[in-house]
Parts: sequence; structure tokens; C-alpha cells
Amino acid sequence: MKLGVVAALSQELAPTLGTIATVARSVEGLRFRESPSLIFVASGVGSRTAAAAALVLADHFKPDALLSVGFCGALGEELGTADLVLGGTTNHPAEPSLLALARSAANTSRSGNVLTVPKVVVDAAEKKELARKTGAVVIDMEADAVAVAAKARGLGFLAVKAVIDTPEAPLASTYAGCWTVFRDLFRGSVMGMIYDAKRVKLASERLREFLVALRDRLAA
Repeated sequence: MKLGVVAALSQELAPTLGTIATVARSVEGLRFRESPSLIFVASGVGSRTAAAAALVLADHFKPDALLSVGFCGALGEELGTADLVLGGTTNHPAEPSLLALARSAANTSRSGNVLTVPKVVVDAAEKKELARKTGAVVIDMEADAVAVAAKARGLGFLAVKAVIDTPEAPLASTYAGCWTVFRDLFRGSVMGMIYDAKRVKLASERLREFLVALRDRLAA
């Protein structure tokens, strides 16, 4: 089995690509990293870029399924930083055999649906309301788009998300561009951003652990 792994940010994949040997290949302006069983791409943030990268990956590398992999925000306090969530989205279920395979590679993971939103959400009340309305356990900005691309190409789909922030410990900034970051720094969020960087490191290492274990399952 060969799986396509679509992340938004290179930071989400950096520890994994430092562990799994890959060959780089550029296709339609995107840089892919290919191993025998996993093909990686960092699409950029948001649904449009995620969908485009997922379709290029599907068409050029012919995987059996697509995974939306990366960071997420927890909608409840039952999850903490670097906890791993496996599942589908609120609109598209995970492919059952793929979910079972992923669970075998991550015994301590949580199952649940991802809600894809158009922007970073940091407000605790807003997160609580999103959880109530949708039943999702985490939010991201790309999973649903990857799921749509997988469906369009007749491929299986799975979301694999590592928690960064929670309602009680939100991100120090929405990181929506340089001006937003500068404004939040000016407001005194320096220590919060340092803490965010530590959370990013923990979450990316958790993704590495999972993807290496998944690679090993696929090779067995």
C-alpha cells in the first residue's frame, strides 16, 4: 500500500523527513518527498492549497489513499498538547481499514472527527460552541479539502492530527500574517509565542512517531 501525506506546513513534517529516507521530486511547482510507501507534500495553509496539492499528489503518484496530517486545535479540555486524533471530518468519514491500520500504529491515539474552519480559532467560547454544533473534537483548516480530493479520485481518506492548543491554553496569536504577529508581539505575547513554538515541536515529534510506525506497518 502507498499513502499520500498532505500537510499544510513544512514544520509539521520536518522531524518525519529527518527520519524517513525520501527522494525529492518537484511536480507542478510543489516539492514532494517520496519513500516506498509514503509520499509527502506541504501544501500551504488553507483549503484551496490543500485541495490542489492533494489532487497533484493523487494524479502523479497514484497512492491508494490520502492522509491529511498536521496540527489542530482541541475543542475540549479532554485533549492536551501533542495528543493524536485519528478519524474523518464532520463531512467525510475515514476509510475503515485505513483507520484500523492507523490505530495499530498509534495505540494511545484518540478517535474523533475534525472540523475544518477557514481561520484559526482561539476563543474558548467559540470552540465550545463549535463542538456543540458539530460533534467534532478538533479543528483544522485543511482536512475537509483533502477528503474531497480523495473522494474525487476514488481514494481512501484519513485525518491524522496532533493537538497544539486547547480552549484553556489558546495560541498566543492567530498567526494570520506578519502584521498580526507584530501586533500580538507589541501587546506582550512574546512568552506566549515561545510557548507556542514548544508546543509545535512536541506535536511535530508526535506526528513523526506515528508516521514512522505507520511506515513500519506498511513495510511488514
